[in-house]
Amino acid sequence: MSDWQAPDDRPGRPTPAPVDLSKTPGARGGPDAVPGRDATPGGQPPDGGGWGGTTWGEAPSGSWSGSGPTGGSGAGSSGGPDGSWGPAPGWGPPPAPRPGIVPLRPLTLGDIWDGAFRAFRFNPKVMAGVSAVVAVVSSVVSAAATYAFTLDFVGLMSRLETDPTAVDGFDDVSGLLTQGLPAVLGSWLVQVVALLVLNGLLILAVSRAVLGQSIGVGEVWRLTRRRLLALVGLSLVVGTVPTLVGIVTLAPGIAVLVLGGDSGAGLATGIGLVVLGLLGWLVVGVWLWVRWGLAAPALLLEKLGVGGALRRSAALVRGSFWRVLGILLLTAVVVYFVIMAVSLPFSLLGSLFTGLDMSGAVPSSGAFFLQTLTATVGSIIGTTLAMPFAAATTALVYIDLRIRREGLDVELHRAAGGAGR
Repeated sequence: MSDWQAPDDRPGRPTPAPVDLSKTPGARGGPDAVPGRDATPGGQPPDGGGWGGTTWGEAPSGSWSGSGPTGGSGAGSSGGPDGSWGPAPGWGPPPAPRPGIVPLRPLTLGDIWDGAFRAFRFNPKVMAGVSAVVAVVSSVVSAAATYAFTLDFVGLMSRLETDPTAVDGFDDVSGLLTQGLPAVLGSWLVQVVALLVLNGLLILAVSRAVLGQSIGVGEVWRLTRRRLLALVGLSLVVGTVPTLVGIVTLAPGIAVLVLGGDSGAGLATGIGLVVLGLLGWLVVGVWLWVRWGLAAPALLLEKLGVGGALRRSAALVRGSFWRVLGILLLTAVVVYFVIMAVSLPFSLLGSLFTGLDMSGAVPSSGAFFLQTLTATVGSIIGTTLAMPFAAATTALVYIDLRIRREGLDVELHRAAGGAGR
């Protein structure tokens, strides 16, 4: 890969060292280094950033006595009263190029969130349109399964209200759970996979917006249709593995409660194992969430397979786990509150329908249908508004880590045609 040097049109300035992007290990001495850009004598990071071995706006170390490094006055330096040489007033690192929604440099949380909002405004047709389509499909599937389960439950309660002796409580309830829960869990898995696929689709629009380029819905489909099965497979892995971990960690406690819960010791042991299982599930689930959180961008933007994308995500996150966790967790909280704030009025309206149904102690199936319908509409609107922000944040975290470790900003600047200086 070719080298690139930072632009410097001021005479007398030292030429920054070139960035060799073929060398991906950082020279900063830590995981966030960019080769050739952040290295300084002794391996310490420069205080003010900059390109090459010295930092713009600073003397390398100590003062330059008498004359500049070449024995002359040193263009770009100013002489102090004691004859020492230092940086000229007003010198500093040049602003990073910004051809699109974020500056091409290591990003802060503010840069990432600002870029996520800009991505939505930059291409609202794709960000909102694709989100709406996926949200409608996944929410309708989930609502249908929930409504069917609720309808069976309403029927059971109605029979119990009419003739309590006609219902065998344990057998009927267990049969209801056996028939209805698989459908509900299956619809939940469909919704999780759909949201993960949506996250991957929107990443393409965000990656173009970073370059200041727009992309249409048709082009998104054209670029992803050959990768759609791989994206669905990745989503299944990311969605089901944490669930399987939960089953494994909770199984011992549940087994003890079922087999020996009649005794006090068995009950205490079972509860303790369930609590430990929940804690273990939480720790492993969060670890997998962060470790695999950047797999979708890697799969689509680097055209990797499912296993390669998972390994690539783990490699990028390594050394930056807590930072990535903090950004993803804060983003998840924001997304949750946005969805709740939008869907809450619809949920309250749906509850009003069931509350006004005075036909019996148990609301009718029609009232439950209206409640489910209004809640689904609220969920669709909330998902359409919030998921683009989550997808954009994931894409920008991926880009930020590649900028820090591999000098991706150089390639992005070149791909943008040098725009945004």
